[in-house]
Amino acid sequence: MELDKVKTPIADLKPGMYVSSLDRPWLETPFPFQGFIVSEQDIHELLKYCLYVYVDIEKSHNNPGRGALRNTVPTSQKPLFDPKQTRQYSCTSTRDDELKNARKTHHDLTHAYDQLIEDIAKNRKLRIPLLRQAVIPMVDSVIRNPDAFLLLTRLKKMDAYAYQHAMSCAVLAVATGRQIGLPRHMLLDLALGAALFDIGRARVPHELLTRPRRLDDAEMQLIRQHVQFSLEAAHNSENISPEVIHMIETHHERHDGSGYPARLAGEEIPLFGRIAGLVDCYDAITSNRPYAPQVTPDEAIRLFYEWRDVEFQGALVEQFIQVIGVYPVGTIVELSDGRIGIVSAQHQEARLRPMVMMILERNEQPVLDYFELDLRKHHEGEDGKPLSIVRSLPSGSHGIDPVNYFVIPE
Repeated sequence: MELDKVKTPIADLKPGMYVSSLDRPWLETPFPFQGFIVSEQDIHELLKYCLYVYVDIEKSHNNPGRGALRNTVPTSQKPLFDPKQTRQYSCTSTRDDELKNARKTHHDLTHAYDQLIEDIAKNRKLRIPLLRQAVIPMVDSVIRNPDAFLLLTRLKKMDAYAYQHAMSCAVLAVATGRQIGLPRHMLLDLALGAALFDIGRARVPHELLTRPRRLDDAEMQLIRQHVQFSLEAAHNSENISPEVIHMIETHHERHDGSGYPARLAGEEIPLFGRIAGLVDCYDAITSNRPYAPQVTPDEAIRLFYEWRDVEFQGALVEQFIQVIGVYPVGTIVELSDGRIGIVSAQHQEARLRPMVMMILERNEQPVLDYFELDLRKHHEGEDGKPLSIVRSLPSGSHGIDPVNYFVIPE
């Protein structure tokens, strides 16, 4: 790349800068191939497609100067994890093969979590060995291919929020750890910590958790006690690693020091706590809660870019986005030709062009025989025009419940 071309994160773009190239093929985006001067609207649109772009200093309008523009590029960051200990994971099975084992594994996780809720409600020691035994096959499945369990957790979104939130966070945490390259024993601890960090909410008055309005300060203080309740339950149990304890303790801390309970900031928050805070927030805002409607996955990605290096560590946000993509599996999407489908699998090298199970035709009539369309291979619609995803839709759009369209093998 020429000296006058500067690699710039999307969050650091300013109106008037000239984008000469992207971090992905132009064909995967709606932007002009020859480059363009960005506006505020362009920056919001770029958030949907790119992690960074290359800015041409000489062609930029209202250029603050070569030195100032170069200062928009962050200095190199410390690796998230010791590169000498990282693992290189690759998919060793298909999504469909993984789904064959998903039903039993999910059932076992449900049973184990139900036991934990009963334990904390009765002030007993948590049955951690039971949870660990249920977590192991889930972790191994995510290692082989994350899509199966990411899809399964998305299909269960219409069930009880508290349980599904714990399971979704466990899967998202493991998938994020896999992306970073954490070894298997650390992925197991990530899964345990994610399943446990909100367990203390079982001791918070139920009416507070389901109140359909924003809570006042006194009520928020009661809600925040769940961290201490979760810690007490973990300390009273056996076979819980210090990493899991720290994950529970710090999952509401924030990168800028605005979190709780200790107002830790930056790398004062352990890696497990940083991962926990991120997946906890993502799953919460993309779920229907009593006091707030869900946001679509692509809107969540836009928000996380705004929170990059504010609420959450920027490098970790970028790794997380690589895991879920802009359109996670199980997301209802609208294509550029007007058809509606559900994202059924990701392509690591083409996150904007996943596999989509087609559900509705352009006239909103049901597809007679459901089929999967691979957008990596199909670049034109039936009308001969370029084919792409134009937006994701909230759960339940067009009366679609994804669980009705995927057969999970017995």
